Amino acid sequence: MDQPTKVVKPFLEYDQLVKKLAERGMLLHNPLRAQRKLTQVGYYRLSGYWSPALKYQFIAPGEYEKLNEFKVNTSFESIFELYLFDKKLRLELMCAIERIEVYLRTIMAHELGRNNPLAYLDKKNFSKFALIPDDGQKFSEFEQWQRKHEILLQESREESIKSHIDAKKPIPIWVACEAWNFGTVSKLYSMLNGANQKLICDRLGIDNRQVIDNWLININGIRNRCAHHSRVCNRPNIRTLMLPKLGFFNTLKLGQVELNKLYGFICVLWFLVSRIGQSSNWICRVADLIDKKPEVNGLAFKSMGFGEEGFPRKLFPQTVKKVTPQPEPPAIKPPLQELFEKVDSLSDQDLSKGPFDVTDQHIEKLITLAMKLEDMKKQSVRSNASPKPA
Repeated sequence: MDQPTKVVKPFLEYDQLVKKLAERGMLLHNPLRAQRKLTQVGYYRLSGYWSPALKYQFIAPGEYEKLNEFKVNTSFESIFELYLFDKKLRLELMCAIERIEVYLRTIMAHELGRNNPLAYLDKKNFSKFALIPDDGQKFSEFEQWQRKHEILLQESREESIKSHIDAKKPIPIWVACEAWNFGTVSKLYSMLNGANQKLICDRLGIDNRQVIDNWLININGIRNRCAHHSRVCNRPNIRTLMLPKLGFFNTLKLGQVELNKLYGFICVLWFLVSRIGQSSNWICRVADLIDKKPEVNGLAFKSMGFGEEGFPRKLFPQTVKKVTPQPEPPAIKPPLQELFEKVDSLSDQDLSKGPFDVTDQHIEKLITLAMKLEDMKKQSVRSNASPKPA
């Protein structure tokens, strides 16, 4: 293999990398912490997150050159907060994708297995294009899928699969599907004939077979990004998303820009997740997370397909936080008012319910208070009767 003619970049220690960032204009409020984070995460993993914060030089209309200099007030702390934000976002995306993956495996195994327990081996279930090798290829897509599928079965640790293999029994599709990953599911769907694809579409409430194919390709690609801990927040979708003619999508303001970005992908995931589990609050968690996006130079909500206000909660009523009215605190009565009410409610029988010595003490106190109140009234009368100065 020929070696490249350009000189390779020199190796730098972590402290040198921190110095390099500072020289390029990045604010480092705590250089030691920044160095520690570089040892944990890696310089080039974080570089994707600070890329939007680099300055650009105008070359020609529509053409810019990225400079090795950061925009003003770009801090390492904000970049690392964005990294953590993206990590949380990947977890939420994977939560939805996992649920969709399990559901798809289940319905595909059920619908195909209804007619043939070994449907995945029966060529009649597949498109003729999947059975013919492409130009220059030795094996057809169907044959390639079968080879990979056999490896998945042999490497599976699922007891149900191992027991069938050990007993040399044919593995029905509803057992074999436990070895499938999302790529296996996506490829299997793309190879099915139109009638079988329609069975899956009907279960998902979609009337366009190509839409599901497009969605599975996108979900599988972004799932792989998440699985490899790659950045997802401001990267384009694998392909421009296709949408069915459904009222659900007509209200979500999805143009070509949004269909290529995270917002469009979240809409597709939510359509599927809400169909699988109507009580899911996944979209609420995602909305809360999106609205907490850290402030980073060059990375606005627009880069993810959202408007300037962040997550469009008005288009997703589930995400609008409902304020529960708090009960008014009970009115605090003046001590004398409470005392008068208690005295008014006393009866002859109440006098004998407590110890007589305690009752005597309370009565003595009431008499004393009554005498003081009488003196205050007399004093008030005298002061009102006194002649006022001219």
